[in-house]
Amino acid sequence: MTTPIRTPLALALLAALSMTTLAPTARAETAPAASTDATAPHAGDTHATASLAASGAPLDSGAGDPATLDTISVVGHRETRQVQRIGKAELQAVALGTNPVKVLEKLPGVHFVSSDPWGSYEWSNRIAIRGFAQNQLGYALDDIPLGDNSYANNNGLSPNRAILPENIAELELAQGAGALRIPSTSNLGGALLLHSADPQSQFGARANFAYGDNATMRAFVRVDTGEHNGFSAYVSGMNNQADRWKGAGVQEQRQFNGKAVYQWDNGRIAAWLSTSRRNETDDPDLSLDLIRRCGYDWDNYAPDWQRALAAANGKFSGCVTTKDDAYYLARGLRNDDLASISGEFDLSEKLRVDATAYYHRNEGQGHWFTPYISSPTIPMALRITSYDIERSGLNARASYQLEHHTLEGGVWFEDSVHGAGRSFVNIAGPIDDQRFFDQSEFAQRLFRQRFDTRTRQWFVQDTMRWFDERLTVSAGFKGQDVVTDGTVVVAGRAGGRLRTRDNFLPQLGLAWSLNEHSDVFANYAENQAAFRPGVNGAWSLTQASFDLSRASAKPEQSKTLELGWRYGDDQYQLSTTLYGVNFDDRQLVIVPCPGVVSCPNQFANVGKARTLGGEFAFVWTPTAQFRWLASYAYNDSQYRSNYLSSGKLVEVRGKQMVDTPKQLFATEVSYGVGEVELRLGGKYTGRRYYTYSNDAGTDAFWLWDAGVSWQRKEVGQIQSLRVGLNVYNLLDKTYIATLGSNGFRDYDPRGTFQTLLTGAPRQWFVSVEAKF
Repeated sequence: MTTPIRTPLALALLAALSMTTLAPTARAETAPAASTDATAPHAGDTHATASLAASGAPLDSGAGDPATLDTISVVGHRETRQVQRIGKAELQAVALGTNPVKVLEKLPGVHFVSSDPWGSYEWSNRIAIRGFAQNQLGYALDDIPLGDNSYANNNGLSPNRAILPENIAELELAQGAGALRIPSTSNLGGALLLHSADPQSQFGARANFAYGDNATMRAFVRVDTGEHNGFSAYVSGMNNQADRWKGAGVQEQRQFNGKAVYQWDNGRIAAWLSTSRRNETDDPDLSLDLIRRCGYDWDNYAPDWQRALAAANGKFSGCVTTKDDAYYLARGLRNDDLASISGEFDLSEKLRVDATAYYHRNEGQGHWFTPYISSPTIPMALRITSYDIERSGLNARASYQLEHHTLEGGVWFEDSVHGAGRSFVNIAGPIDDQRFFDQSEFAQRLFRQRFDTRTRQWFVQDTMRWFDERLTVSAGFKGQDVVTDGTVVVAGRAGGRLRTRDNFLPQLGLAWSLNEHSDVFANYAENQAAFRPGVNGAWSLTQASFDLSRASAKPEQSKTLELGWRYGDDQYQLSTTLYGVNFDDRQLVIVPCPGVVSCPNQFANVGKARTLGGEFAFVWTPTAQFRWLASYAYNDSQYRSNYLSSGKLVEVRGKQMVDTPKQLFATEVSYGVGEVELRLGGKYTGRRYYTYSNDAGTDAFWLWDAGVSWQRKEVGQIQSLRVGLNVYNLLDKTYIATLGSNGFRDYDPRGTFQTLLTGAPRQWFVSVEAKF
């Protein structure tokens, strides 16, 4: 584990965690203030804005009149950037336990894939927006930074582990560039903000249960205290178990969320506590060649130990031709504890202060039975990749209202310690690895690194409103200073210091209301991403390679321009956007060997890259019972420079960025008949590449999902009862979901690079939800 961060904040929040870690988990519901009111107050109204924040709804300094619908909004009126939102009703319409990030896939420009039906299997999850990869976006929960959402996250945790879907009031997505105040050092492009629901004003309870394919069983309970002299709270717990859709192994997660709020006329204080315990059996990384030989549902050998042992000895059977075609078993374990205390204070009619202090600790391990290391009695060992994080921080801002101006400024401080290493455990047979192994059990340590990161970020912005607030102009900049010291604990990977600093990253936006229903907007933003530590980051090199490249190392930077038009009335929402992005010092990570071999990575700075594209979104609601949503995105993302790899020129200029489809299309129809609602949705994903040279890729595909639900109020002692059926991959499509599970390469002419994961076949899930 890492050396603890000994700060008063960390110690105080750690004490709170220690008392509640073993508590159960539950779901929350949006407070009454976050209803379907589509005329939310503008940022200049401090009292009204405090009410909006209390409901868990978004606070964006550029926001004027966001359409905070309870379902979905593709129109953010008077926003000076492209911002779209998904509310509680959309999160409830999918299968229980679905990753909230997956729900965003119906929005324009959002490319999301996962090999499981819920989008929760973290080894396979990928989200990309406008050519920005998953770890080039920003993520936050109620002003708590969640890091870069990568599998080996070095400074956060996935949204799926940070909050239960039932406790989310709203998701807010900025496709092009997030607000200046977003606490992130990875958001070269867009940002995803999650807003937790507040406690209910009345005492009550909620419970749900889901059952379905793969022996899926998920249970959730939440209890609200109700409001008492300004104080309210809830506790919630969830337990989920499911078999994998192919092969042996389980996917398990236990989670707790608790929130407490004390509110008065001029402010409020809120406390948040979340714990997650996750155990997932991994899918094998496949190649095009392996899929042709063994099929889309090919898996690791477990529980067939003898076949795995024979393969380790070089004796292959069936479709197997190499040691890497399958291993015995693989697993990922993640434990997270997250706590925060936040305050919102109206110090006067014009001055408002918001502050959030937080603490997060994480322990994780990845297990692979590898035939490349021998134990004393067999040619196989258990490879252990260890992760740990301990971080604490403060995110604070102040706003001051003048006649036509809203002046804002803020700071974000974080101190983080991250540990990463790889070791081996001797085995004599098929041991149960569903636990954490400690150092005393390691027979060999391949490498171990410690990363101490100090993050300091600040911003200043002025939001101006003129001509009866028809014109909104926001102008400001942020500064960033991130210093990471990498220390070699066990030799094998590099150590040293890298610093990312830029005092002026400007952002300028405007929105002009053409009439009460439509507006146009434009936004320009510059961003940079800090050097990423960890097992796949900038230090995952040999020491000689790191020392050679450190002097000339430059962080990735982006410049984004977007122009758009939006329209919204009682029946129609339309949004269309054109955008362009220029990247500088685009970094490519090259994986030179099978992942289980654990050789150091190679890095290439390909210089410039650029993206041009457009998006269109349309929502038609002619009646309260019917809704049709359609979105389309065209994205042309190209590398603009060639690079050298192992002394050879790799020609990638003009090639499409890896895992970036040129075309995305989504459509969904929902129709209500009395107490019954029907839904049918489809998503088209264009051709993608997993080599930088574009010599190998996967075909385009369509996926269709369907759902039906029945809901009735006042059923005996139950206030409301909902029963639902969701079917994923309705047409039972065979397809490749994830690209880059084992990274990317220059070329793969024979299709042998194992970095693909296939998607789940048709799956069904039944859910019952009751509110008391």
